[in-house]
Amino acid sequence: MTQIPIFFTFDRHYVVPAAVAFHSLLRHADPQYAYRLYVLHTDVPEADRHRLTRLVEQSGKGTLEFIDVSAFDTDAIRGQKGHFSKEIYYKLLAPDLFPQYDRILCSDVDVVFTDDIAPSYFLHPDEFFYYAGVGQVLESDRMAGYGNDFTPNELDILRKEIAAGYMMLNLKLMREYGIQHRLTQFYQTNYPRLRLPEQDCLILCCYPYVRQMPLRFVVANTYYRIPPEQADFCPYSDVLPADRKECERLYADALAHPVQLHFVGADKPWNSLRVPCSATWWQALRASGFTFRYLCALPGIVRQKLRRYSLRRFLHKLSDQLFKRSSSKHGKTIS
Repeated sequence: MTQIPIFFTFDRHYVVPAAVAFHSLLRHADPQYAYRLYVLHTDVPEADRHRLTRLVEQSGKGTLEFIDVSAFDTDAIRGQKGHFSKEIYYKLLAPDLFPQYDRILCSDVDVVFTDDIAPSYFLHPDEFFYYAGVGQVLESDRMAGYGNDFTPNELDILRKEIAAGYMMLNLKLMREYGIQHRLTQFYQTNYPRLRLPEQDCLILCCYPYVRQMPLRFVVANTYYRIPPEQADFCPYSDVLPADRKECERLYADALAHPVQLHFVGADKPWNSLRVPCSATWWQALRASGFTFRYLCALPGIVRQKLRRYSLRRFLHKLSDQLFKRSSSKHGKTIS
Protein backbone atom coordinates (compact mmCIF):
# COMPACT_ATOMS: atom_id res chain seq x y z
CA MET A 1 0.00 0.00 0.00
CA THR A 2 1.32 3.45 -0.93
CA GLN A 3 2.26 5.54 2.08
CA ILE A 4 1.47 9.24 2.54
CA PRO A 5 3.92 10.61 5.15
CA ILE A 6 3.23 13.91 6.88
CA PHE A 7 4.92 15.53 9.87
CA PHE A 8 3.95 18.18 12.38
CA THR A 9 5.95 20.21 14.89
CA PHE A 10 4.38 21.48 18.10
CA ASP A 11 4.81 21.63 21.87
CA ARG A 12 2.67 20.46 24.80
CA HIS A 13 0.38 23.49 24.53
CA TYR A 14 -0.92 22.35 21.13
CA VAL A 15 -2.07 18.82 21.97
CA VAL A 16 -5.79 19.58 21.57
CA PRO A 17 -5.37 21.43 18.25
CA ALA A 18 -3.21 18.52 17.09
CA ALA A 19 -6.01 16.09 17.93
CA VAL A 20 -8.41 18.15 15.82
CA ALA A 21 -5.93 18.29 12.93
CA PHE A 22 -5.16 14.54 13.06
CA HIS A 23 -8.78 13.44 13.35
CA SER A 24 -9.99 15.69 10.54
CA LEU A 25 -7.10 14.60 8.31
CA LEU A 26 -7.85 10.91 8.78
CA ARG A 27 -11.59 11.43 8.56
CA HIS A 28 -11.09 12.49 4.93
CA ALA A 29 -8.27 10.05 4.15
CA ASP A 30 -8.44 7.91 1.03
CA PRO A 31 -8.58 4.23 2.12
CA GLN A 32 -6.26 3.18 -0.71
CA TYR A 33 -3.34 4.88 1.10
CA ALA A 34 -1.62 4.38 4.46
CA TYR A 35 -1.11 7.71 6.23
CA ARG A 36 2.05 7.95 8.33
CA LEU A 37 1.87 10.82 10.80
CA TYR A 38 4.95 12.06 12.67
CA VAL A 39 5.38 14.65 15.41
CA LEU A 40 8.70 16.42 16.00
CA HIS A 41 8.75 17.63 19.59
CA THR A 42 10.72 18.11 22.80
CA ASP A 43 8.10 18.23 25.54
CA VAL A 44 4.80 16.53 24.65
CA PRO A 45 3.94 14.50 27.81
CA GLU A 46 3.75 10.73 27.57
CA ALA A 47 0.07 10.67 28.50
CA ASP A 48 -0.77 13.06 25.67
CA ARG A 49 1.36 11.09 23.24
CA HIS A 50 -0.61 7.99 24.19
CA ARG A 51 -3.96 9.77 23.70
CA LEU A 52 -2.99 11.08 20.27
CA THR A 53 -1.59 7.73 19.17
CA ARG A 54 -4.80 6.00 20.20
CA LEU A 55 -6.84 8.60 18.32
CA VAL A 56 -4.90 7.95 15.12
CA GLU A 57 -4.95 4.17 15.48
CA GLN A 58 -8.71 4.12 16.07
CA SER A 59 -9.22 5.62 12.63
CA GLY A 60 -7.78 2.51 11.02
CA LYS A 61 -6.22 4.69 8.33
CA GLY A 62 -2.83 5.59 9.71
CA THR A 63 -0.11 5.46 12.32
CA LEU A 64 1.51 8.08 14.53
CA GLU A 65 5.12 8.29 15.70
CA PHE A 66 6.70 10.88 17.98
CA ILE A 67 10.30 11.91 17.33
CA ASP A 68 12.16 13.65 20.15
CA VAL A 69 14.32 16.40 18.68
CA SER A 70 15.74 17.65 21.98
CA ALA A 71 19.25 17.25 20.60
CA PHE A 72 18.55 20.21 18.31
CA ASP A 73 17.10 22.37 21.10
CA THR A 74 20.03 24.74 21.49
CA ASP A 75 20.44 28.44 22.15
CA ALA A 76 21.38 28.92 18.51
CA ILE A 77 17.83 28.21 17.33
CA ARG A 78 15.86 29.89 20.11
CA GLY A 79 14.53 33.21 18.89
CA GLN A 80 12.94 36.14 20.62
CA LYS A 81 9.93 36.60 18.34
CA GLY A 82 6.96 36.12 20.63
CA HIS A 83 4.52 34.71 18.06
CA PHE A 84 6.98 32.07 16.88
CA SER A 85 8.53 29.11 18.64
CA LYS A 86 11.57 26.93 18.27
CA GLU A 87 9.35 24.24 16.71
CA ILE A 88 9.39 26.08 13.40
CA TYR A 89 13.12 25.34 13.09
CA TYR A 90 12.52 21.60 13.09
CA LYS A 91 10.81 21.82 9.71
CA LEU A 92 14.24 22.52 8.22
CA LEU A 93 15.62 19.21 9.53
CA ALA A 94 13.27 16.94 7.58
CA PRO A 95 15.81 15.64 5.02
CA ASP A 96 17.94 14.03 7.75
CA LEU A 97 15.08 13.09 10.08
CA PHE A 98 13.19 11.16 7.40
CA PRO A 99 15.81 9.31 5.33
CA GLN A 100 13.25 6.63 4.43
CA TYR A 101 11.20 9.03 2.30
CA ASP A 102 11.82 10.82 -0.99
CA ARG A 103 8.94 13.20 -0.27
CA ILE A 104 7.01 14.26 2.79
CA LEU A 105 4.17 16.61 3.63
CA CYS A 106 4.45 19.11 6.47
CA SER A 107 1.57 20.84 8.23
CA ASP A 108 0.86 23.15 11.14
CA VAL A 109 -1.74 21.98 13.68
CA ASP A 110 -3.85 25.15 13.88
CA VAL A 111 -5.88 23.70 11.03
CA VAL A 112 -8.90 21.62 10.09
CA PHE A 113 -8.74 19.33 7.07
CA THR A 114 -11.96 19.20 5.07
CA ASP A 115 -10.75 17.02 2.19
CA ASP A 116 -8.07 14.44 1.43
CA ILE A 117 -4.43 15.54 1.44
CA ALA A 118 -3.13 12.67 -0.73
CA PRO A 119 -3.34 14.48 -4.11
CA SER A 120 -0.88 17.11 -2.87
CA TYR A 121 1.71 14.41 -2.19
CA PHE A 122 1.84 13.41 -5.87
CA LEU A 123 2.07 16.89 -7.39
CA HIS A 124 4.85 17.80 -9.83
CA PRO A 125 6.25 14.33 -10.58
CA ASP A 126 9.72 14.25 -12.15
CA GLU A 127 10.21 18.02 -11.76
CA PHE A 128 13.24 19.68 -10.19
CA PHE A 129 12.11 21.55 -7.08
CA TYR A 130 12.88 21.55 -3.37
CA TYR A 131 9.44 22.23 -1.96
CA ALA A 132 5.91 23.12 -2.98
CA GLY A 133 3.04 24.99 -1.37
CA VAL A 134 0.63 27.87 -1.86
CA GLY A 135 2.01 31.35 -2.43
CA GLN A 136 0.53 34.63 -1.26
CA VAL A 137 -3.03 35.06 -2.50
CA LEU A 138 -4.26 38.44 -1.25
CA GLU A 139 -2.37 41.70 -1.31
CA SER A 140 -1.07 42.86 2.06
CA ASP A 141 1.38 45.30 3.60
CA ARG A 142 3.62 42.42 4.70
CA MET A 143 6.60 43.55 2.67
CA ALA A 144 6.63 46.98 4.32
CA GLY A 145 7.80 45.27 7.50
CA TYR A 146 11.00 44.01 5.88
CA GLY A 147 12.45 47.50 5.73
CA ASN A 148 16.16 47.86 4.98
CA ASP A 149 17.19 44.46 6.34
CA PHE A 150 17.13 42.80 2.92
CA THR A 151 18.71 43.49 -0.44
CA PRO A 152 16.52 44.40 -3.44
CA ASN A 153 17.07 40.90 -4.85
CA GLU A 154 16.06 39.29 -1.54
CA LEU A 155 12.92 41.42 -1.41
CA ASP A 156 11.97 40.28 -4.91
CA ILE A 157 12.35 36.67 -3.80
CA LEU A 158 10.41 37.20 -0.57
CA ARG A 159 7.45 38.41 -2.62
CA LYS A 160 7.29 34.87 -4.01
CA GLU A 161 7.05 33.33 -0.53
CA ILE A 162 5.24 30.03 0.05
CA ALA A 163 3.00 29.64 3.11
CA ALA A 164 4.81 27.32 5.54
CA GLY A 165 1.59 26.06 7.14
CA TYR A 166 1.33 23.29 4.55
CA MET A 167 4.11 22.16 2.25
CA MET A 168 5.40 19.19 0.33
CA LEU A 169 9.16 18.74 0.68
CA ASN A 170 11.20 17.01 -2.01
CA LEU A 171 13.55 15.29 0.43
CA LYS A 172 15.45 13.35 -2.20
CA LEU A 173 16.67 16.46 -4.00
CA MET A 174 17.16 18.39 -0.77
CA ARG A 175 19.55 15.69 0.41
CA GLU A 176 21.27 15.39 -2.97
CA TYR A 177 22.04 19.13 -3.10
CA GLY A 178 22.77 19.73 0.58
CA ILE A 179 19.76 22.00 1.11
CA GLN A 180 19.33 21.17 4.79
CA HIS A 181 22.80 22.49 5.64
CA ARG A 182 22.13 25.61 3.60
CA LEU A 183 18.81 26.16 5.40
CA THR A 184 20.07 25.63 8.93
CA GLN A 185 23.15 27.79 8.44
CA PHE A 186 21.14 30.59 6.89
CA TYR A 187 18.51 30.38 9.63
CA GLN A 188 21.02 30.57 12.47
CA THR A 189 23.01 33.36 10.83
CA ASN A 190 20.08 35.50 9.75
CA TYR A 191 17.41 34.80 12.36
CA PRO A 192 17.31 38.36 13.79
CA ARG A 193 16.25 39.82 10.45
CA LEU A 194 13.77 37.11 9.45
CA ARG A 195 10.13 38.12 9.92
CA LEU A 196 8.50 34.75 9.27
CA PRO A 197 11.57 32.70 10.16
CA GLU A 198 11.23 29.31 8.49
CA GLN A 199 9.08 30.68 5.68
CA ASP A 200 11.56 33.44 4.81
CA CYS A 201 14.47 31.04 5.15
CA LEU A 202 12.98 28.45 2.81
CA ILE A 203 12.19 30.81 -0.03
CA LEU A 204 15.49 32.71 0.20
CA CYS A 205 17.50 29.47 0.13
CA CYS A 206 15.43 27.49 -2.38
CA TYR A 207 14.09 29.96 -4.93
CA PRO A 208 13.52 29.53 -7.87
CA TYR A 209 13.25 25.78 -7.28
CA VAL A 210 9.80 25.94 -5.74
CA ARG A 211 6.41 24.87 -7.08
CA GLN A 212 2.84 25.91 -6.44
CA MET A 213 0.02 23.78 -5.11
CA PRO A 214 -3.53 24.58 -6.20
CA LEU A 215 -4.99 27.30 -4.00
CA ARG A 216 -7.53 25.05 -2.29
CA PHE A 217 -4.82 23.09 -0.47
CA VAL A 218 -4.26 26.00 1.96
CA VAL A 219 -7.12 28.37 2.67
CA ALA A 220 -6.72 30.91 5.46
CA ASN A 221 -9.80 31.38 7.63
CA THR A 222 -9.52 35.15 7.15
CA TYR A 223 -10.22 34.75 3.42
CA TYR A 224 -13.89 34.22 4.27
CA ARG A 225 -14.17 37.88 5.21
CA ILE A 226 -13.44 38.89 1.61
CA PRO A 227 -15.81 37.93 -1.24
CA PRO A 228 -14.10 37.03 -4.54
CA GLU A 229 -15.41 40.11 -6.33
CA GLN A 230 -13.90 42.34 -3.61
CA ALA A 231 -10.58 40.53 -3.28
CA ASP A 232 -7.37 42.46 -3.87
CA PHE A 233 -5.20 39.72 -5.32
CA CYS A 234 -1.45 39.74 -4.86
CA PRO A 235 0.22 40.85 -8.13
CA TYR A 236 3.41 38.90 -7.37
CA SER A 237 1.73 35.55 -6.74
CA ASP A 238 2.62 32.54 -8.86
CA VAL A 239 -0.44 30.62 -7.65
CA LEU A 240 -2.89 32.91 -9.48
CA PRO A 241 -3.39 33.56 -13.21
CA ALA A 242 -3.22 37.02 -14.75
CA ASP A 243 -6.90 37.11 -15.68
CA ARG A 244 -9.03 38.77 -12.98
CA LYS A 245 -12.15 36.67 -13.59
CA GLU A 246 -10.14 33.47 -13.45
CA CYS A 247 -8.59 34.61 -10.15
CA GLU A 248 -12.06 35.17 -8.75
CA ARG A 249 -13.19 31.75 -9.95
CA LEU A 250 -10.22 29.93 -8.40
CA TYR A 251 -10.56 31.89 -5.17
CA ALA A 252 -14.29 31.13 -4.93
CA ASP A 253 -13.64 27.44 -5.60
CA ALA A 254 -10.97 27.34 -2.89
CA LEU A 255 -13.35 28.95 -0.38
CA ALA A 256 -16.04 26.42 -1.26
CA HIS A 257 -13.76 23.36 -1.33
CA PRO A 258 -10.70 23.83 0.91
CA VAL A 259 -8.42 20.91 1.71
CA GLN A 260 -6.80 22.61 4.69
CA LEU A 261 -8.50 25.44 6.57
CA HIS A 262 -5.71 27.31 8.34
CA PHE A 263 -6.44 29.53 11.35
CA VAL A 264 -3.75 32.14 10.84
CA GLY A 265 -2.45 34.66 13.34
CA ALA A 266 -2.37 34.63 17.13
CA ASP A 267 -6.15 34.42 17.62
CA LYS A 268 -7.36 30.83 17.33
CA PRO A 269 -10.81 29.27 17.88
CA TRP A 270 -9.64 27.74 21.16
CA ASN A 271 -8.29 30.99 22.65
CA SER A 272 -10.53 33.70 21.22
CA LEU A 273 -14.25 34.24 21.14
CA ARG A 274 -14.60 35.52 17.60
CA VAL A 275 -12.53 33.98 14.84
CA PRO A 276 -13.63 33.48 11.21
CA CYS A 277 -14.78 29.89 10.55
CA SER A 278 -14.51 28.98 14.24
CA ALA A 279 -17.64 26.82 13.99
CA THR A 280 -15.76 24.46 11.68
CA TRP A 281 -13.04 23.99 14.31
CA TRP A 282 -15.53 23.42 17.13
CA GLN A 283 -17.36 20.79 15.11
CA ALA A 284 -14.07 19.07 14.40
CA LEU A 285 -13.16 19.20 18.10
CA ARG A 286 -16.41 17.49 19.07
CA ALA A 287 -15.89 14.84 16.40
CA SER A 288 -12.36 14.15 17.66
CA GLY A 289 -13.56 13.24 21.16
CA PHE A 290 -11.12 15.70 22.75
CA THR A 291 -13.65 18.18 24.12
CA PHE A 292 -12.99 17.10 27.72
CA ARG A 293 -9.24 17.45 27.18
CA TYR A 294 -9.85 20.96 25.86
CA LEU A 295 -11.78 21.90 29.00
CA CYS A 296 -8.95 20.52 31.13
CA ALA A 297 -6.43 22.57 29.14
CA LEU A 298 -8.50 25.77 29.22
CA PRO A 299 -6.80 27.34 32.30
CA GLY A 300 -3.41 26.99 30.60
CA ILE A 301 -4.81 28.46 27.39
CA VAL A 302 -6.05 31.49 29.30
CA ARG A 303 -2.65 31.91 30.96
CA GLN A 304 -0.95 31.85 27.56
CA LYS A 305 -3.38 34.45 26.30
CA LEU A 306 -2.65 36.69 29.26
CA ARG A 307 1.08 36.48 28.60
CA ARG A 308 0.50 37.82 25.11
CA TYR A 309 -1.80 40.64 26.11
CA SER A 310 -1.94 42.90 29.12
CA LEU A 311 -4.67 41.89 31.56
CA ARG A 312 -6.57 45.13 31.01
CA ARG A 313 -6.47 44.83 27.23
CA PHE A 314 -7.51 41.19 27.33
CA LEU A 315 -10.47 41.81 29.66
CA HIS A 316 -11.64 44.74 27.55
CA LYS A 317 -11.49 42.62 24.41
CA LEU A 318 -13.19 39.69 26.12
CA SER A 319 -16.01 41.90 27.41
CA ASP A 320 -16.50 43.51 24.01
CA GLN A 321 -16.73 40.14 22.28
CA LEU A 322 -19.06 38.64 24.88
CA PHE A 323 -21.63 41.41 24.68
CA LYS A 324 -21.48 42.17 20.97
CA ARG A 325 -21.25 38.66 19.65
CA SER A 326 -24.27 37.46 17.69
CA SER A 327 -25.18 34.05 16.36
CA SER A 328 -24.62 35.22 12.80
CA LYS A 329 -20.97 35.93 13.60
CA HIS A 330 -19.98 32.63 15.13
CA GLY A 331 -18.09 31.69 12.01
CA LYS A 332 -18.75 30.03 8.73
CA THR A 333 -19.15 26.27 8.69
CA ILE A 334 -17.58 24.40 5.82
CA SER A 335 -19.15 21.12 4.85
